[in-house]
Amino acid sequence: MFDASLRDIVVDDLEKILAWRNQEHIRSVMFNNNIISWQQHMDWYNELKNKKSKISKMFTFKDVTYGVLNINDIDKYSNKCSWGFYIGEIESPKGTGLLLGYTCLEFIFKELKFRKLCAEVIETNKISCGFHEKLGFKLEGTLRKHIKRNDRYEDIYVYSLFANEWEEKRIELKLELEERFK
Repeated sequence: MFDASLRDIVVDDLEKILAWRNQEHIRSVMFNNNIISWQQHMDWYNELKNKKSKISKMFTFKDVTYGVLNINDIDKYSNKCSWGFYIGEIESPKGTGLLLGYTCLEFIFKELKFRKLCAEVIETNKISCGFHEKLGFKLEGTLRKHIKRNDRYEDIYVYSLFANEWEEKRIELKLELEERFK
């Protein structure tokens, strides 16, 4: 509808993903904010190919690749999963992040048919907190002083979104995106 899509990650994408992931503005809001080596990156890719509890996709808009979706902790019995994502291209059109969120949530709830999506956000990542709330996520709680980054312990905010909540929120966001990308 918006000429946006998700596709499988292929070997030719790996250099771009690593460069994106190692950018300061992306690393600074990740749980692991260390520079990732090529070997670590290849280990991630090989694990991705062999694990059923993870899915990663490239996000494209108008045939340009802008970001990555990671789906983790897939629990088929409880019909839930967690996600992570980022826009790697600094020069992306305004609204690309919202389009990525919309496209990914449609995939998670409509195609994969998950019942619940969970997210964990570092307390200092106010942009991501606001983004999750805009998408309809609800704050479930706080994992206090949960991870150590840069020699200090940080809280993690736990968010969730259910398929039926997305069904209500998606209409509002679709209208906003139609207005933005008409």
